[in-house]
Amino acid sequence: MLENRELAGHLDHLLQRLTVSTQRQKSDFAEKLSISRQQFEVLTIIFEKGQITMGELCKEISSACSTATDLADKLERAGYVERIREKRDRRIVRLNILPKGEKLVKSVIETRTERLESILEFFEQEDRMRIIGILETLSDKYERLSRKE
Repeated sequence: MLENRELAGHLDHLLQRLTVSTQRQKSDFAEKLSISRQQFEVLTIIFEKGQITMGELCKEISSACSTATDLADKLERAGYVERIREKRDRRIVRLNILPKGEKLVKSVIETRTERLESILEFFEQEDRMRIIGILETLSDKYERLSRKE
């Protein structure tokens, strides 16, 4: 039987493989759509969170505000997002996703969902539910530990 340390190492390796595969998939989607992976990630964040300030975006993508501004500029020029200034404080700028951006994100989500659906077909229903449950628990625990650090 493997010790916890060995299991943790193996789990880390598997998670890295999944992450690399997911990032590659995002890059492929973005390339087909003529945007960068980073631009697609920003678009996805805005899609999931709704309007977001530039400061919040900087934190979400763990990048300098100049990088976030550059990404927002490109997405705005492409017609995926718009900038909205706060009426009470004009220094606060929010990014809002436009219908063109929503359509793009939804199409990628649909494609990824179809791909995962085809993978899940290899498993019995009980195993599918177990996989989802384990991944939810793992994700929750990982996020809690990350917040403490």
